Amino acid sequence: MTKPSNNNNHLLVAESAVPPHLAGSPWLMFEQQTALLIYDDLSRTLRRLSKKPSADRVHEARVVLRRWDCIWHVLEEDGWLSKQYWRQVGKEFREIRHMLGTLRDCDVNIEVAESLSAPQEIIENWLIERKQIARKTKKRLKNLNVEKLLKRMSEFLLKRPEKLRHDFESNGASGTDSAYTHLEPFIKAQEQIAHDLASTAKKPEELHALRLGLKTWRYLLAEFYGLTNLQLVRAQQILGKLNDLHRVAVLLEATKSPLANESLSKSNQQREKLLDDFTQFRESLPYGLRPSISSLGDTLKTN
Repeated sequence: MTKPSNNNNHLLVAESAVPPHLAGSPWLMFEQQTALLIYDDLSRTLRRLSKKPSADRVHEARVVLRRWDCIWHVLEEDGWLSKQYWRQVGKEFREIRHMLGTLRDCDVNIEVAESLSAPQEIIENWLIERKQIARKTKKRLKNLNVEKLLKRMSEFLLKRPEKLRHDFESNGASGTDSAYTHLEPFIKAQEQIAHDLASTAKKPEELHALRLGLKTWRYLLAEFYGLTNLQLVRAQQILGKLNDLHRVAVLLEATKSPLANESLSKSNQQREKLLDDFTQFRESLPYGLRPSISSLGDTLKTN
């Protein structure tokens, strides 16, 4: 993610209408608090995963890691990255994400193949492959020493802001601008990325890129602004299903089994239906969605 210009012209909501927790919190402190909240979820998830990499736990871990990866792109632009972090935490997280991505693809491939009534022989082979990958993943997680990794991450999140604050003061900069003023350009930039992708995406790889763009946008809104939007969730779900069907179709075609033809036909029909469903979301994505209040006594709402 490229850091956009922090220009107040990007703001879509008047500063007086921004919830106090965003308008009154210094951005550096707010980023630390957000990161620590995700760390709490991440620590619980990775500990559970290291004991048993079941399909549900793999999915749960991937979601939390994706949330972390999303806000980390912002933190990295704001100077949080250090050589020590990359060596002791960041590099390990990248490896975990890769391992879990491979394992999750196996789980989804099997689930989708079964829904398409794919030949049992093919599914059996994929189940065997899944067991082998799960065994390697569990062994790697144990060798990784999850407890040490989490301890290093916790220490980094607690200490890094003070170093950044000192650097800012030395350079005459500030980490005390409001969280909303500071983060708004990042949200706006991701909206633009999603808008551009939504306007042109047609091929499977383009639709996949759009899904990732929507997911990043949704996580930024959720983690920093506390907003959830059903349009974004549903659009992402449809695109995810399209991506899963395409990947499984490619794998089924690669088997060159005539028994897979009926499953491939079902896959094509489902993809056509999903593409039709996505059309209604493509032009109505919630650009400009922000938290706001009309007065200090009002409850949080979106504009």
